Amino acid sequence: MRFDVCVVGGGAGGLMAAIFAARVEGVRVAIVERNTSAGRKLLKTGGSRCNVTHLCSVDEFVKACGKCGRYLKHCLYEFGPDAMVRFLAEGGVGTVVEEDGCVFPASDKSSDVNDLLVNTCKSEGAKFLYDKRVDEISRTADGFCVRMGEREVDCGAVVIATGGMSWPGTGSTGDGYSLAKKFGHRIIKPKASVVPLVVAEDWVRQLRGISLDKVVISGKVGEKKFSRTGAMIFTGTGIGGPASFETSMYVTDALAEGKGPVRVFVDLLPACGAEELERIIVDECGLNPKKDIVSVLTKWFVRSLATKLCEQADVDDVPASQLSRLKRKGLVKLIKAASLTITATRPVAEATVTRGGVCRDEIDGKTMESKKCAGLYFAGEVIDTDGPCGGYNLQIAWSTGAVAGRCAAEKIVIF
Repeated sequence: MRFDVCVVGGGAGGLMAAIFAARVEGVRVAIVERNTSAGRKLLKTGGSRCNVTHLCSVDEFVKACGKCGRYLKHCLYEFGPDAMVRFLAEGGVGTVVEEDGCVFPASDKSSDVNDLLVNTCKSEGAKFLYDKRVDEISRTADGFCVRMGEREVDCGAVVIATGGMSWPGTGSTGDGYSLAKKFGHRIIKPKASVVPLVVAEDWVRQLRGISLDKVVISGKVGEKKFSRTGAMIFTGTGIGGPASFETSMYVTDALAEGKGPVRVFVDLLPACGAEELERIIVDECGLNPKKDIVSVLTKWFVRSLATKLCEQADVDDVPASQLSRLKRKGLVKLIKAASLTITATRPVAEATVTRGGVCRDEIDGKTMESKKCAGLYFAGEVIDTDGPCGGYNLQIAWSTGAVAGRCAAEKIVIF
C-alpha cells in the first residue's frame, strides 16, 4: 500500500496529525493503530469527561509548562487552546469553561470528542489500519516503509504519535521510543508525571478513600518553591487527586534522581486562616464543653479524618473544656500545615502523563520534524514535553499533532 503520510498511533496527537495532513490537497493519509479502535486513552481522560484544553493565553500556557514551555510556543501559536475550542464547535461539540480555566465538552462525554476526531479523519479521506502494531520503520529510496507483521505501508513521510508509557492498557507501552532510537534519537528516561504520590506517614495511608474538595500543597525542591491548589484524596500509599498530581510535576525529577525524599506541607482547610480557625475552635469548645475534640473537628472533616488529626495532635482523648492553648495551637498548625514526606511517585504505568521520551532538542519545534532524519515527524506524549494537570497535556498533543501533520503533508506536496 502506498500513502503520502503514515501516522503511527491513533491517539489524540495522531488523530490531529492525520486530520491536518489530510486537509492538504492531494495528500493520502494512513493511520496505523495497534488497538481495534482509536482514542483508547482519550476516552479515559478527565474521568471520561475529557479535559480538552486549558483556556489561557499562549504566554500563560508556556509559563505553566516550565522547562518545555518555550519549545512548545510555536505550536501553540499555530494551534492553541482557542483554536481547539473552535475546532470542536465547528464539529458540533460545544464546550464549557470552568472557573479554573479547564475546558470540557458540554456533554461531559469524552466519546463526543473522540467521535468527532475519528469521523473528521474519515471525512477528510484518511484510512485507518486497525489492530496493526508497527514492528519497524525503515528508509527507502522514495521515503519510508512501515512494517506491521506481514503487511507494509510505503509512504513519503511518517508521524510517530505512539504516546508514552502511561496507562499501558490503552496501548501506550513505549513503542515509539524504540522506533525513534533506530533513527539515532536519544530517549530521555520516561518518568511518572501527573501521578499519585507515595508518603512515609502511616496515618495518611490509613485514610484511604477520604477526599477533600480543596487543599494547598506547598514545598521546596532545591531552590524552587511551589504551591499547588486543588482537590486531594488519601490513597493506600499516600495522596492522589489534582493537587497531588500537580505537585508531582515538581518532585518527579528530584525523586528519580535520588534527591528525595521531599517534604511538603498540606493546608487541609485553606478557606479558613489560622487565626480564624483557632477562634472558631475556641468558640466551639466553649459552646460544647462536653464534646470531644474529634466531634468539634467534624464541623470541617469526616470523622475518620478528624480522628487521625486529633491522634497526631495528641488531643484525641481531651474534652473540649480541657483543651489547652498549647494543644490548640498544635492542632491548628497540623490542620494548616500537615507535614508529609514524599518518598516516591506511583509507577509510570499509573501516571496520567509520561515525562521523558524522544529528546525535544532533536526535533524542530517549528515543524516537529526530526533533526536526525528528514521526513520523520513526532507528535504528542512520545516527545519529552509535559504540562500540569488541567487540559495542558491534551493541548500539547493537539498542537504538536496539528503542526506535525500539516508540515509532513506540505513537504510531500513540495517535493
